[in-house]
Formats: sequence, structure tokens, C-alpha cells
Amino acid sequence: MANPKFRLGFREPDIDTNRPFTDGTVTIDGFDLECSNFTGPEHIDAWDASFGGLMTTKAKDEHPYVSIPAYPNRKFRLAYIFARTDAGIEKPKDLEGKRVAMFAWDNTAAIWSRGALLHHYGIDFSSITWILPGADARSWGPDITVESLALGPGSRDAALDEKLLSGEVDAVLGPNVLPSVSRKDPRTHRLFPDYRTEEQNYFTATGIFPISHVVSLNKEFVDKHPDAPVALLEAYRRARDVAFDRIYGSDPEIVTISWAAAMMDEQRSVMGENYWAYNIDDNANTLEAMMDFAHQFGVTPTKLEYQSFFHPEAAALAGL
Repeated sequence: MANPKFRLGFREPDIDTNRPFTDGTVTIDGFDLECSNFTGPEHIDAWDASFGGLMTTKAKDEHPYVSIPAYPNRKFRLAYIFARTDAGIEKPKDLEGKRVAMFAWDNTAAIWSRGALLHHYGIDFSSITWILPGADARSWGPDITVESLALGPGSRDAALDEKLLSGEVDAVLGPNVLPSVSRKDPRTHRLFPDYRTEEQNYFTATGIFPISHVVSLNKEFVDKHPDAPVALLEAYRRARDVAFDRIYGSDPEIVTISWAAAMMDEQRSVMGENYWAYNIDDNANTLEAMMDFAHQFGVTPTKLEYQSFFHPEAAALAGL
């Protein structure tokens, strides 16, 4: 009997933790893997889901999904806070009294960056005018001022960058590096120029390693194939190991960064040997932080339990 088809969709098929699937190096035991770009959960069986999006659907009880503890995209988000050079923003407290734009209401990156600004840096959010696109412009508290911003068609990154350069906003909490920052336009800058040191200090102080994507499956598919969540988690662990080996193995594939292996050594010295663990226990602190932040910023009306997102057998699977 032929193996059942497993349709795995990717928001980011080319990042190193996903590429072992898309280049055929890693398959899923017991299934015939079919990879595609993510166009919506109705078109595939599993995908690298936005953590903020999962919080939103769970809160609305529109959540026919179940997740596994595989997190292929993780980024510290202090590097993604940008300011206009003439706005007088050189340190986090300088954001107070300014106009700060975000990509979307439930954008995962903005949840993490707001959490850091509020709890780690002690920013008074009531002093900021928060700018959100269109229907996303709604307050999350009685003292939080939110204004709507009209954005034209095309990339939101480019549109917010234009608003920053024009002076309509003073700072942006983004999911991606703004075009002006990438091209080193002197009119904009990162809030933290030495973001590596800042983010290392943030991790040392909080233990939070932000999760952007959580691999999730359609429940209907899991009902038909109850072994799929564990099989997918095991495959993701293999793919993660391939990604690490391509940097740190005997014949590294990353050659444009001459000291990539040394940088991995540095990251392990700060964050521990198994900082990219695909399990629950090693990530409980970060998962709990997302539950707290999402509730505080109105993404969820109550604080959710992170355990409720995960397939029980996959959550209990031993190992990293």
C-alpha cells in the first residue's frame, strides 16, 4: 500500500531550518512528502504557522489546528526596532512621546518587541501614539492611544519605511529589516546599533528566545493520520540537525561568513548547547512569555495556556 501524501507548506521555504525539506534531504517517515509555498491552511496539511496568528485564531475559537513543538523561525526582535535619525530616538526611553508604527495588530514580531520594551526596558506605553494599518488600529487598554494609518498597495515594509522617512511616524516595530536600513540610508537607523550584544544581554536577563513560527497541522488531517504529528516532529528535528551540520559540520556549506562556526560557538556559550530545542520543556519560559504578552496587548481576551496548542504525543516526545 502506498504511503499517504503529506502536504507541507512553507511561509519561508528557503531558511536553513526548512530547506532540508524543500531540497529533499529530509522526508517524513511513513508519508510521501509534498512541499509547496504556503497560501493558506486550507490548501495543505501542515505549515510553519505564525505564532501571533495562532494566538488570534485560538482566542476566537476558530482554530481547527494542532501544533507540534518545532520552531523553525526564531529571531530576537530588538534588531527590528527602527527610528528616524532626526526624531531624537537613541535609546528605548526616547520612544516615549513618539509615534510608533507596527506591521499588524497580531504581528508576532511586534508582540515580542513590545514585550521587551514594556517589561525589560520599562517603557511607558501610554505616552506613545501607536500607529497601525487600517482595521488593525484598535487600542489594547484605556490609556493606549492608537491611530489608523492608510497604506497603499504593495509591501507593508516598504510602505512603513516611506512613512518613517516622510516623518509621519518616528519609529517602526517591524518583522523585517526596513529597505532604508538595508541600504544604509542615513535618515534611519536601528534603535540598537549593537543589537547582538543587546539581544544577548536580553536573553541572559530574561531567558526568552522569541519564537516566530510554530509548526501546525490541520486537525482533520491528524484525525485521519494520528501518527502524523510525531512523525513530523521527528522529521523537523532531523532537518534542524542538518541545518546545524551545514554550518558546523566537517564540510560547511556556509562560506560567505568565514567565522560562522565560531559565531555558533559564541551563541552556545550565551544560550546553552541546545538553544534550538524542538520540545516543550526547554522552551516553557518563552512559550509562557508569549501567553502573557498576547493577553497584555489584547491579542487574546484572556491568558491562554500554551499546553493547549500542542498535540499531546508530540509534546511528550522525549529528546531535543
